[in-house]
Amino acid sequence: MDKTNRTTIFIVEDNEMFAETLRVSLEIQGYTVYSFRSGEQMISSWEEDPDIILLDFYIESPNNVAMNGDKILRFIRRISKSLPVVMLTSNSDIGAATSTLKQGAVDFILKDEDLPVNLEKSIHQILDATKLRREMAMNKVKIKKYRQHFLVICLLIALAGIILLWLSA
Repeated sequence: MDKTNRTTIFIVEDNEMFAETLRVSLEIQGYTVYSFRSGEQMISSWEEDPDIILLDFYIESPNNVAMNGDKILRFIRRISKSLPVVMLTSNSDIGAATSTLKQGAVDFILKDEDLPVNLEKSIHQILDATKLRREMAMNKVKIKKYRQHFLVICLLIALAGIILLWLSA
């Protein structure tokens, strides 16, 4: 998937300043970006069909009713097993990272000074992997077609052999 195809990225982040900074940075790079303050807001906009989701691990809400990042990730995995989700957090808890990766997040990135570089690298890896998966799927279709052609040619050769044997007898 190229950026020229306008990759759509969802940001689920309760810190408005951080989310806005991230949104603008990604839009400058050519992505279509939607920002949400909660998982519930994101779910209500699912028809936008995201290519990548950047999800805050610790989402706080004033009334403590918003789903946390791990619950949102579980919800996303029920809808799509393959949609890339990158967890973002300011907490370097290795247990949380391990847990979210086991649940299907493709990356776990700290909100630190290395965030821009790490996020760019992660997005490019996701886009490269998506492109490779598409190419592999197209190649599988081609292989199936060529296999069918090969079988037809083998049958024709066998038939020609049988006819030659019949004619020589």
